Amino acid sequence: MDEKAVGLTNSEWHIMENLWEASPKTATQLIKAMEEETGWAKSTTKTVLKRMEQKGYIAYREGEKAREYYAVLMRNEVVESETSSFLNRIYNGSLGLMVNTLVKKRDIPEEEMEELYQIIKEARERRQ
Repeated sequence: MDEKAVGLTNSEWHIMENLWEASPKTATQLIKAMEEETGWAKSTTKTVLKRMEQKGYIAYREGEKAREYYAVLMRNEVVESETSSFLNRIYNGSLGLMVNTLVKKRDIPEEEMEELYQIIKEARERRQ
């Protein structure tokens, strides 16, 4: 994936999560999964699949009986891109402002505070 932000829509996230969970999947498998998860009609899933294929997010190979879809994008790359885009768009790139906003709006469990502390400690150690 290039450095450009991907910007998956909510619909695309549903498809990608299914493909990241297990790939490849046929259109029939994805249609059934989307119907159960979201209530989408068959045509909706097919439209989203086609759009995602055109964008280069997914691809397919011809299986014995049907097309088998798989994700082209790696989950961790999309998450990093989406997170960076969100941070820049909403918090003007300030991680501190984002964390401060979250801390003020909710009670953070002790184990999460410890996890945050460890992340910061490891980041400091990598700088030295």
